[in-house]
Amino acid sequence: MLIAVQVVALALGLVLAAAWPRDPRPLLDRDSVVNVVTGGSLYLLKLGIGLTGVLEARAGWLSTSWLPSGAAQALFAFVLIDFLRYWLHRAHHRVPFLWTFHRVHHSLRTLDSTAGFRMHVVDFLQLSALPILVFGVLLDTSSWASWVIPVAFTPGIVADALEHSNTRWCPRPAWLRYVFNNPLFHSWHHVRDAELCDGNYANALPVWDLLFRSDVSQATPPPEYGLVDAKDLRNDLLGLQLLRPPT
Repeated sequence: MLIAVQVVALALGLVLAAAWPRDPRPLLDRDSVVNVVTGGSLYLLKLGIGLTGVLEARAGWLSTSWLPSGAAQALFAFVLIDFLRYWLHRAHHRVPFLWTFHRVHHSLRTLDSTAGFRMHVVDFLQLSALPILVFGVLLDTSSWASWVIPVAFTPGIVADALEHSNTRWCPRPAWLRYVFNNPLFHSWHHVRDAELCDGNYANALPVWDLLFRSDVSQATPPPEYGLVDAKDLRNDLLGLQLLRPPT
C-alpha cells in the first residue's frame, strides 16, 4: 500500500511541476536520477535486512487500549510520528555528527518530488528505526487493525513528495500553508546558506515549527538551494554515501 501511495504522490508532484513550475527546467534531471537510484538502493537494503515486516510484532510496553477506534489510532499514530520526526530532523541539523550524514539530502541544487529519496544510509536507518521503536517496542499496537499504521504513514509520504516538488503552487489563503507542508514552506528548509536560515523541519505538519520557533518561511522561495562549496558532495550514489567532495 505505502509503495503505491509513494508512486501516486511522486506523480502528483511531477504533474504540479509541469502545470505550475517554480523553476523552468526539465521535469527530470541528473539530480532526479541520482535521487531515484539512491532511493531504490536503500529500499533494497531495507528488504535485505528485513525492516519491511518488522512492525508485525507489535506487543510493546505501553497499552493503547484507551484509543477508542481504528480512526483514533491512525490519527494518534500520525501526529505522534510526525512530532517525533520533527525532532529527529531538527537534531540532524543541530547535532554536528548527524549533520555530517544529513547534508547528503541537502546537496541538491534543484528540488523535485524525487528529492526525498536522496539520503545517506545513516539517515535512512534512523528514519526506519523510529517507527519500529515507537510502534513495535514502546507502544502495544498488537490489537490495531493492519490498515492503521499504513494509513498513519500516508500523509507523511504525500507531504514528502509535494513539499519537494518544483512547483509554484501554494495553498490559499496563506494560513493554509501552516496546515500541511507545501513547496513554499519547505523550500526555505533547503536554502543554500542554511547556516543563516536554518529551520522548517516539519514533515507533514508545519505547526511544529511554529510552536518551537523554527519557522524561517518567507513570502517567495529562496534564489538558490544546496550546500556551500566547502561542504558540497559528489553527485552520484557512491559519492554521496561515502561523503566524497566533488572532483
